[in-house]
Amino acid sequence: MLMELLTLILSAVFLAYSSDWFTGGASRLAKAVGVSEFLIGVTVVAVGTSLPEIVVSVYAAYTGNPELAAGNVVGSNITNIALVLGAACIVSPIVIDRSIYRDVKIHVLILAIVSCYFLYAGRLTWMAGLLLVIAYGWYIRDSYVRHRSTHPVPEIGDNRKDLVRHLGQTIAGGIGVFVACNFLVDAAVVVASELGISTTAIGLTLVALGTSLPELAVSITAARKKWGMMIIGNVIGSNIANILLALGIGAGFRTIPLAGAIVDNVVLMVFLAMAMVIFVGYRGVFDRRVGILFITVYVAFIAMIFM
Repeated sequence: MLMELLTLILSAVFLAYSSDWFTGGASRLAKAVGVSEFLIGVTVVAVGTSLPEIVVSVYAAYTGNPELAAGNVVGSNITNIALVLGAACIVSPIVIDRSIYRDVKIHVLILAIVSCYFLYAGRLTWMAGLLLVIAYGWYIRDSYVRHRSTHPVPEIGDNRKDLVRHLGQTIAGGIGVFVACNFLVDAAVVVASELGISTTAIGLTLVALGTSLPELAVSITAARKKWGMMIIGNVIGSNIANILLALGIGAGFRTIPLAGAIVDNVVLMVFLAMAMVIFVGYRGVFDRRVGILFITVYVAFIAMIFM
């Protein structure tokens, strides 16, 4: 167990450095090709930081642990809003561009529709999974069309070296985040198992936290650099990638049932997404008070799981 604890610490340190590379490269790449930071956050950064959720959920479904896949996705989405966004707000308040109001509403709509179907049907089959993956393709296309930069795109030939360097930095950072997260999750699962924690609790909490660490590290790094719109894009994009891609691909390998312990937390996930709509629509800012509120909700969520 001592070796697993050491792996946890070293993986977390490597994860922090990798996320800084990934965030910096993605932001510079966005500017180099003429797209907004929000778009790069909701697509490249979101998919990159959601790779652990996708891999864990698909692997869990493939190996006959679909309950873990569902717990990982629901727990990760709760963690993204309550912990990731909350922590980022505390580091630096985020002033919201009202142009993303529609994106926040689409976010809660997608989570609500998938959750209602999941609660009604009690499971996700391969056909439902295929529809989720197709819906993700539509979402990416819609986001690109609406958030393309209105500024002229620079001539690629004039900055080819910069473009290649930024792309290489983004890829290297993404690989580092992915590798570090896998080591971290494996070590965390071993530690949790030795402490006698149930599989459902592991999926909702420890595994979800482990797979959400890339989002947390990237968002805190972006908050320190005042890239607020990338943070919002990352949280929204990651949640949608989790619910559509991770669950969708996982259901393609094995039907994912709705475990009893997941029901209340599906409702909490949708409630937190609705809270984002309210704050964006009526306050226009995620300040430190909002951050403290979200962190408090996350602490209560963890406490309820283990009570």
